[in-house]
Order: sequence, then structure tokens, then C-alpha cells
Amino acid sequence: MKLTKEELLFINRTLTSHPTEQQRPSDNIPKQAQQTYAEIKKLLASISSHSQFCIVAKNDNEHVEFPLTNLSSLIDLLEHNVEAPSILEATQAGSARSWRTCPSTPVRLRVSSQYMPFNIVSISQSGGLLNTFPFKASAIQANLARRIAKLYLGDPIPLLAKINSIKVITPLELAISFTMDKVDNSRLKAFILHNYIQRKGFDKT
Repeated sequence: MKLTKEELLFINRTLTSHPTEQQRPSDNIPKQAQQTYAEIKKLLASISSHSQFCIVAKNDNEHVEFPLTNLSSLIDLLEHNVEAPSILEATQAGSARSWRTCPSTPVRLRVSSQYMPFNIVSISQSGGLLNTFPFKASAIQANLARRIAKLYLGDPIPLLAKINSIKVITPLELAISFTMDKVDNSRLKAFILHNYIQRKGFDKT
């Protein structure tokens, strides 16, 4: 059915003078935005006192986590020296694990005076791969488990690492996981960050 000119004008005047709720969403957008913003502020306030914030930078199959003690420390991250980031890599299963590096400088781990320091083939923030030469890995596995080890990062002052688990990988290699206190962990993170930058070539001018 074709409408007359008068009918079209009438419909136009009606829609203009009595808009429906669907036709005037702009009236609600500012209120909704304000409410959402207020709710986000409440949410942040409720979790900020007992939460750890971080900035995550994703690149291919790796991501780097910059820890933030609170939201205001974002400014410190940009303007001052802060804690080194946790560098993680994604696995095929989709989970993340600590990024491992083959140290550019010798890293050694010593458990007791019974053994000479072992060379670390690769290391992450939570563990490492040891070369057990001249011993067979299976022969010394039990002697290293649940021990406090000294980790030397090319520095005469070692880090103290508690060995939590240990596994034979090859006849001359052991994979270990460890934990350490916050101060030593920060030193290890800084060491790994230095190796990460070298491996990626970010320090080249």
C-alpha cells in the first residue's frame, strides 16, 4: 500500500514527538556508563586490598607479567626501577610455565661439599636442568632431593634454593624444581630477564 504525502507527514510528526525507548538510547547511555564506571570502581576498591595486579604483555607463545603491588604502582612501573617481570611461555596444552634459558654466563648449583658444583644446562624461575657429569643422574638423584642448594649466578654470593622435586631426564641430566625466598627470587628473575633480553636481541643498538 502506498502512503499519501499527508500520511507520511503524520507518521513523521508522531515518531518525532513521541520516540520509543528503542529509538532514544542516547538518553540512557550516559547513565549506564556512569553506573558501570561506579561499579568498576567499587569492584577495584573491594579487591585491591588483598589482590596482586600485573600487566601482561603477550608475544607469540610467550607472555611477560609485570607485577604491581597496587594500581598506583603502574606509574612506578613506567617511571622507576621496579621488580623484574615473570617471563612465561605457553605449552601445547595451553597452560603457562616459567620461561627457560640456557645461561649466557656459567650457572652452577651446589648441594653439599660431597659433590663439586653441577653445571646448569638451562634454568627458569622455578627450576633447572643439571648436568651431573661425572656421576650418573640416577645414582645421585636421592642425595639431591629435599635439600637446600646454593645457586651461583656468576656471583660469589649464592642464592639459596630449596629443591622440591627431582627427575631423571637423561643418564647425565636431572630436572629439578625449587623455591626460594623473595630476595633471592628477585635476583634470579633479574638474571633471567637479562638472559631473555640477550636471547631476543633487544640490547643490540
